[in-house]
Amino acid sequence: MEQLSKFNMRLSFCLHMLVKPLSMKIFLMVLGYLIVTKRPDIVDQKNRVQSVSTTQLLTQYDYVIIGGGSAGAVLANRLSEDENLTVLLLEAGIDEDVLTDVPNNIGISFHTASDWDFKTESSSNYCLAMNNHQCNWPRGKVLGGTSVLNGMLYVRGNRKDYDYWAALGNAGWDYDSVLPYFKKSEDIRAEELADSPYHQKGGYLTVERFKYNLPMDDYFVRSGEELGYKLQDINGENQTGFDYAYGTLRDGLRCSTAKAFLRPASKRKNLHVSLKSFVEKILVKEDGTSKIAYGVMFYKNLKRLVIKAKREVILSAGTINSPQLLMLSGIGPRDHLEEMNIPVMHHAPGVGQNLHDHVGMAGITYIVDPPRELDRCEQNRFTRRPSEVMSLNSIQELIQNSDGPLYSTVISAGIAFINTKYAEETDYPDIQLMFSSDSNFGPSAANLFEINSKTASALYKNITDDVHAFGIFPYLLRPRSRGFIKLKSKDPKKAPIIVPNYFGNPHDLQVLAESVRFLDKMIGTRSMRKLNARLNPGKIPECSQFDSLSNEYWTCYARHLTSTIYHPVSTCKMGPVNDSYAVVDARLRVYGIQGLRVIDASIMPRITSGNTNAPTIMIAEKGADMIKEDWS
Repeated sequence: MEQLSKFNMRLSFCLHMLVKPLSMKIFLMVLGYLIVTKRPDIVDQKNRVQSVSTTQLLTQYDYVIIGGGSAGAVLANRLSEDENLTVLLLEAGIDEDVLTDVPNNIGISFHTASDWDFKTESSSNYCLAMNNHQCNWPRGKVLGGTSVLNGMLYVRGNRKDYDYWAALGNAGWDYDSVLPYFKKSEDIRAEELADSPYHQKGGYLTVERFKYNLPMDDYFVRSGEELGYKLQDINGENQTGFDYAYGTLRDGLRCSTAKAFLRPASKRKNLHVSLKSFVEKILVKEDGTSKIAYGVMFYKNLKRLVIKAKREVILSAGTINSPQLLMLSGIGPRDHLEEMNIPVMHHAPGVGQNLHDHVGMAGITYIVDPPRELDRCEQNRFTRRPSEVMSLNSIQELIQNSDGPLYSTVISAGIAFINTKYAEETDYPDIQLMFSSDSNFGPSAANLFEINSKTASALYKNITDDVHAFGIFPYLLRPRSRGFIKLKSKDPKKAPIIVPNYFGNPHDLQVLAESVRFLDKMIGTRSMRKLNARLNPGKIPECSQFDSLSNEYWTCYARHLTSTIYHPVSTCKMGPVNDSYAVVDARLRVYGIQGLRVIDASIMPRITSGNTNAPTIMIAEKGADMIKEDWS
């Protein structure tokens, strides 16, 4: 206790001495050290998953799951519930780092060993302000997958998304059929939603409001109400409206699928988890007229290993790696496989096709003046600013009080689903807005998306630490453009070709630019006028010839600051047998190959209207039940 008291005194002295925010490197070093030494609840050493060694691996398992991400972690838990069945989960990455538990730290895993670090092909139509005109596509190469890297927002999508899936010929995927699986996972910890028929307590995945809120957050909600939008549960009966942000959080900290689903199952004898296990190929054999997936080949500890599956191989490697692995295994478009000199096991023209993503505009920033009636301290904390967040004071709040700005993120202020003039149906909004009370939202976005220094400097020259600002991130919910994924090489370690084809359909660009008209209305509300809210006057140099209020400026802006929301889907499309581009059937079985399923976001026939992590977890819950039913 005496040592702790001395430590607190030294820390308190540092707080008084420190005026400027810490550098990111020093900030993370100090935070990481103090979490390990002072927050055993975050470290959670007793429940962490232990990777099996190569000598502990069995020669065969009932189920072999490829990928321990948002879907794979769920499947590993559910399929190992029967102690008489053996399950192997293969994950290419390592366990999640303690620093990723802190909500503020989204983005710290990008370009690290925990990120596949994909890039799209260079384009002349989008991502024009990015280096080499390439978009960054981070994907989780870590236990828990992209649920360790993402913004944690818990959004299920619109009822009509799933009814549309069913209408395409996918029986059992309508909204009424999938809602029980959303609820099955969920442990809702928000009192205001506890009695809702759309939510449930007791699941593995905890869902809460973000713990730390700023005064600016309330102004977003009020402005929406002034424009006629209700404050309501966007995961409830109706989606259209404004809401405070809910996330996959536990006690204010990130709740990845590794934390939610694997740690509770970590002591099961029949579940083996093998980390740093890079799968190179799904093994398929011919048995008469049938083709059967019987195992996997993977690389671990400088050894190439083969493990057999008695029942099924389940591919949960995600929207990019799942089609890549299918093609490397000879399952894909015949002409492409022959071009790559890969023996064709099954001609599946839809593998890697139908790629789409929620495309948005990064870094739209507005400057505000905090209300004069607030005292100086309250004014300083009206928005999130680097001097407040990246400081020893915020670390002290997290370590000692489990509170403070590190429990928020740049996009945790709230969300809204709104209609542009292009919206065609009732309660089927075409734009989602993510709100940020972070004054550094624009520069942070520039850093995150690797916007070139010339553009970033011109656009954000007015955003300094003594300025209060906020950001709004609009993105398109149902893009019409479709891209593709192809192999660049038959070498499994080489990343595939990724072509999202953003704005290939010009309608997408028009809808996205039109969303700014709504932002103009928001800024004109009484709530925002009280703050003297105004658009950051900085402009993109290549778009500076246009008036910043014009449609031409914002279409130019969208093509330069094009942003993925990290929601690529649909490259192993689910569909009926008469759909030539369908890769899996409604029970997620790969057409033409027995004993093989794909269960992850790649099976979506069309993207859901909102963040895709919760729907991916739902797909895995439903997929696990389908497997159990088919083998019962």
